[in-house]
Amino acid sequence: MTSWMMMSFQDSCSFTMMELSLFHDYMLSILMGIVVMITYILFYIIFNKNFYKNLSESTKIEIIWSVVPVFILIMLVMPSMKVLYLMEDIKTPSLNFKIVAHQWYWSYIVPFFKSYFYKTNSKEYFFHEFDSIMENEKMPRLLNCDKSLIIPYKTNSRLLLFSTDVIHSFSMPSMGLKVDALPGRINQLFVNPSRMGMFFGQCSEICGANHSFMPISMKVVDMKTYDNITKNFLLENISENFTNIKKIMLLSYSL
Repeated sequence: MTSWMMMSFQDSCSFTMMELSLFHDYMLSILMGIVVMITYILFYIIFNKNFYKNLSESTKIEIIWSVVPVFILIMLVMPSMKVLYLMEDIKTPSLNFKIVAHQWYWSYIVPFFKSYFYKTNSKEYFFHEFDSIMENEKMPRLLNCDKSLIIPYKTNSRLLLFSTDVIHSFSMPSMGLKVDALPGRINQLFVNPSRMGMFFGQCSEICGANHSFMPISMKVVDMKTYDNITKNFLLENISENFTNIKKIMLLSYSL
C-alpha cells in the first residue's frame, strides 16, 4: 500500500509487477544518461570559444544523430515488447473469478476450491457471490471494504471483468493489474500472487459522483485457507440441511 512521501512503486506482489518495476528502473537509467549527455553537449557549446558557430554541414554529425537514436530506441523497444507480451500472455487458469462493476461498488463471483461444486438434496452450488462496499470508519481511509476478494497464493487465477452501467477500471498497483470494466463486454486479467497479505486498489476511471469511494480490497491466502473460507461462506449464507452434502468434482465446469 502507498504511504506519504513515497517516491517509488509499491512493493511488487506478482511476477508481472516485478517485471514492470525492473523495466521502469531500466528506462530511468537510460533517460538519465540521455539527460546528462545532452546537458554536457549544451554546456560545451555555450562555453567553448573554439566551437564552429558557422558550420553548415557535417556528414559525421548527421551519421551520429541518426545512428545513436536508433540504437537507443532498440534498447527501449526490446524489453518493452517482452513485458507487453508477458502481460497479455494467455495462461491456463486454476480458478476463474468474475468481477462486476457498479456505481459505486464491486461484486465478486468466487468459485469453490478446484472447481468443486456442492450438492444438496434440492440444489447445486457452483460459486458464491457477494458485494464489496467501502467502509468509512475503518483504516486505511477510503480503501477498506466490508468484504474482500480472496484469491489463492501462487496460483494462476483469471479475473473476468464487466460493468452493469458505465465504464469503470479495476486497478491493483501492487500486482501490476489495471483493466477497464465495460458494459456489454468482458475483459480478462491473469494474476499469480507472489506474496500473501492484504492489498488495496481503486477504480481508476471517472465513473460518477462517488468515483473516489469505490475501493478494491484483495486478500491473498494459501490454498487450504481459501478452501476453508469458501466452504464456511457457503454454510453461513445458505439455510439448508447439509447432513447429506456431497462434494463432487466437475472437470468441465468453469465460470
